[in-house]
Amino acid sequence: MRNNLFVGVAAVALIAPAAAMAQETTSTIRGSVTSNGAPVAGATVEVVNVPSGTRQNTSTDSNGSFTATGLRPGGPYSVTVRAPGYTDTTITDVNTIVAQTFDLPIELAAEGASSDIVVTASSISSARTVSQGPATVLSATKIGTIASVNRDIRDLMRRDPLARLDDTPSGGRAVSFAGQNARFNRFTVDGVPITDNFGLNPDGLPSRRSPIPLDAIGQFQTKVAPYDVREGNFQGGVVNVILKSGTNEFHGTGFYSYSSDELAGTKTKAGPGVPTGVVTLPNYKYENYGAELAGPLIKDKLFFMVAGERLRAPRPIAEGPTDNNAGNAVPGLTQATVNRISDIARTRYGYETGGVVNSNQDKDDRLVARIDANLSDTQRLAATYSYAEDSIVITNNTSVNPSAPQLGLASNAYISGNKLHTGVLQLNSQWSDDFSTEVRGYYKKYVRLQDPLLGRGFAEFRVCAAENSDRGNPGSAGASASVTCAPNTPQVAFGPDVSRQTNALNTETWGGTVQARLTREGHDLRIFGDIAHVDVFNAFLSNSNPRGGTAGTYYFDSIADFAAGNAQRFGYTNAVPTPNPDLASAVFNYWQYAFGVQDNWAITPTLNVSYGMRYDLYGSHSRPSLNPTFTSRYGFTNASFLSGRGLFQPRVGFDWKPDRQLSVRGGIGIFGGGAPDVYTSNSFSNTGILSNTIDIRQLNDGSYAGNATFPAGFNPQAIMTNVNGSAVPAAANTYLVGGVSAAATNAVDPNFKLPSQWRGTLSVDYTPEFLGGGWNFGGDFFWSKVRDQVFWTDIRSVPTTSRTPDGRVRYTSLTTFSDTLNDILLTNTSRGRSYVAVARVNKQFDFGLYAGISYTYQNIKDQTPATSSTAGSNYANGAFLDGNNAAYGVSNDEVRHNIKYDVTFDHAFFGDYKTTFALFGETRIGRPYSYTMQDTSSGRSTIFGTTGSGTRYLIYVPTGIDDPRVSYDSTTTRDTLDAFFQSSGLAKYRGSIAPRNAFNSKWFTRFDLHVAQEIPTFVGNSRIQLFADIENFTNFLNKNWGQIREYGFPYNAVAARVTCLVAATPTGTTGTAPTSTAQPCAQYRYSLPNATPTDTIYAPQSLYTIRIGARFSF
Repeated sequence: MRNNLFVGVAAVALIAPAAAMAQETTSTIRGSVTSNGAPVAGATVEVVNVPSGTRQNTSTDSNGSFTATGLRPGGPYSVTVRAPGYTDTTITDVNTIVAQTFDLPIELAAEGASSDIVVTASSISSARTVSQGPATVLSATKIGTIASVNRDIRDLMRRDPLARLDDTPSGGRAVSFAGQNARFNRFTVDGVPITDNFGLNPDGLPSRRSPIPLDAIGQFQTKVAPYDVREGNFQGGVVNVILKSGTNEFHGTGFYSYSSDELAGTKTKAGPGVPTGVVTLPNYKYENYGAELAGPLIKDKLFFMVAGERLRAPRPIAEGPTDNNAGNAVPGLTQATVNRISDIARTRYGYETGGVVNSNQDKDDRLVARIDANLSDTQRLAATYSYAEDSIVITNNTSVNPSAPQLGLASNAYISGNKLHTGVLQLNSQWSDDFSTEVRGYYKKYVRLQDPLLGRGFAEFRVCAAENSDRGNPGSAGASASVTCAPNTPQVAFGPDVSRQTNALNTETWGGTVQARLTREGHDLRIFGDIAHVDVFNAFLSNSNPRGGTAGTYYFDSIADFAAGNAQRFGYTNAVPTPNPDLASAVFNYWQYAFGVQDNWAITPTLNVSYGMRYDLYGSHSRPSLNPTFTSRYGFTNASFLSGRGLFQPRVGFDWKPDRQLSVRGGIGIFGGGAPDVYTSNSFSNTGILSNTIDIRQLNDGSYAGNATFPAGFNPQAIMTNVNGSAVPAAANTYLVGGVSAAATNAVDPNFKLPSQWRGTLSVDYTPEFLGGGWNFGGDFFWSKVRDQVFWTDIRSVPTTSRTPDGRVRYTSLTTFSDTLNDILLTNTSRGRSYVAVARVNKQFDFGLYAGISYTYQNIKDQTPATSSTAGSNYANGAFLDGNNAAYGVSNDEVRHNIKYDVTFDHAFFGDYKTTFALFGETRIGRPYSYTMQDTSSGRSTIFGTTGSGTRYLIYVPTGIDDPRVSYDSTTTRDTLDAFFQSSGLAKYRGSIAPRNAFNSKWFTRFDLHVAQEIPTFVGNSRIQLFADIENFTNFLNKNWGQIREYGFPYNAVAARVTCLVAATPTGTTGTAPTSTAQPCAQYRYSLPNATPTDTIYAPQSLYTIRIGARFSF
């Protein structure tokens, strides 16, 4: 006789902790065979993957236990147990999850003692997937119900309660997990780490959407604390994609979808950036199509799967002049002014600016293929290849902020993209009932596209759109009047931007993994070794502050100056002594090794404990070029790299199921690595000896200053007058080479430690049977504490004994105060911690309805925003308390409150042709931001003595209008700012410095809707599905809903402009400002900001978009 026990494990929208690893691609079934409670030893166990016929045979040990490892994720599987004297017992419909163990207790009946019976999954109280750390798992079925107009894998990632999708006009889409830096995420496909390891993309993905067609995904996972030690090289979240495999039946699907401006919203609530509430969309058409085919090449032996997808989705670029934009008007700039500047560029300089950019020319292609071979019952081989390429046009020097409006034209824009090839070969071998091995090799080639939209061969020009310069009457602009636009005056930029004048990146990675696995007496012992070799070529020669590129960048303080060819600022970066950018390219390689051991111990049928350790180690012969000046200046070299640095990572996790309705799980351990290669690449690109940056400024009085002493006989006027833009002046190269001893340098601290943090989690799930069952009540707690994190500081800026009026340290340069360059050191900070709590509930109804809701609370603090790729930007793009070090405070990535909703109705009203409605939404608090004050100094700050962004210094909030630490340029300014401090909430920090990220942008609610209906074709089992996705369904319902308003990057809002006075001076009376930090700063002098701080509506993200399509499947 046979007992048929039906055990279904839903991997659909599962929000449950997972003991998973990004590199793990298989699953495990572990069972215990008993009869009347006594173990049955020597029973034979056959595990069959029903769709493919793949078989694995094993037997029970003296404890009645068995383990089948190296299984394809998914299923369904059947498990048959045979033992003399007992009835053959088969358990069917066992579905597994990648990198997790399915525990299956099997009770045998004496032969002839029972008749055939059918038992539901709930009858086997201890049958379950063993899991430990929080994770979200999506099956292919669930993926098919997710609204994603862009077919972006981030729309899957954001389903995790711990995830936040950041969608900004300038930064693109990025997902952070548990309030951690998105650049520290890790992304794998079939075990291959295809993360953007160099780190130019915002969240670790090597593409803007997905490197894999969504139709090719069999299982999808996100997690933040997997306690399996094979999981490494991340500090954010881990995203793991397992591709579909072919089976013994042919199946396939193909789809076409369409969208256009006629299927998009044009109205939102009026506000900053969209003053009328109406967005004018130019005509555009979106087309997306793809196909997937899988089946047997040799039945039960050899299978294939291939999938491809193409997307052409040009969307309007929102920013433009007030009379020529797609939603976000640049204040004060008209198309007539743009035309006038373009005409001067054409007639005076012989250059075509390209005009306003209206379309992002979005393109995306993806292809993947997989072969599975059952070489025997004990040997299984899998091979995967994937290709992806995408590109999009991105504008530069563009902002609708009223305080500093600007617009970059087509020639200043660039094509950003990614090109990726990956391959993996994996062999799983079962050598005996209790010993198996896994061997994997992989290859990845990645090319980053960063090319000016209209080509290279010209300098970057930035033109202030004022008729005449204000430098003769600077007013509150002070010393910076000659090199910045007057308040509320727009700036227009054209020509290749400094970061694209020389920019080429490609990386090549190959590596392998070997794992041995022994399962015996309730123990699952694994020992593994990983090796990877990475080659990097990065031709990037640019400087952000002061601004400089290999073709130069000019600033003109008025249209009159521009027409006359007289520039007020010139920046230039190039190789020295020969100005050939290729000579300063970063070319390096390294080896990365990982070793680990772990035991998963099934102590009892309801308690499992895992414990293990891994050690990561870097090796390399590459070193940055030695800079003797740097060495003599600081007593250590700039030639440090990662070689020889290692990281020990112990971890412990557990899973306990005290009864059939309750499970508890958690763990603690060290997680590290994942810091992008670009952080250390900067030390190869900016050695201070292979390249240099010059910065020449015309001062308000008409004289000139540079960032290094002008050489004898040098005439800066020869560079700044009669500008042509087509060639770098010879005098500039003379100055460049002569000032190399003061060149900016990026270096790695000789004592730098690999980034790492402690993480711990505790999760509880309760599945009561009341109200029809199907309920799941759960909670997760996540904690982390930084051990070592990346941190940047300028060691050329050294502290003095002088202090600001509110007690902050003032700095000076090791060279001369006029030196605006820096020596940025990549070092560590130990500050940072996280507390995250999740409450969740969901229910699966018998009639096809699934409903779930989760609430996530985050309390995250860090010291390093690490928002960018260059050392200069990572150093300066933050909020600073101390003038030279980013402030410790609320993380940029914290989402203090986040509520997510998930409702899916899936029912066949006729035949088996399903009707689907899927609604997913979230309500969350807006992004944190800081109130700062803008230092009006030109060059090195005369307040703090540092270089970099002048808008990064956290504002001191006066005790009142008579606070002696502050005076004002007028009584009007005093009263206006005092009222603003009160209305903005800054008043609660009176007498102190406002903390970093103490404020939040507006709350935001958005829902996305997917609807689909299957209809018959009357040809075999094939069918057609008609579908529609509506992103931002909330805006579709009401134009005032679904709007995103935030303070933009770098999330600082300037509340006042500030300078120092050498002596306290009454409000309204002109005081004396210091020329360096050698002079005292007795009092702050506040003036009004260029514009009242305000957030901005993200126009495209605030409007609905509809995608319609059809899919054929068989």
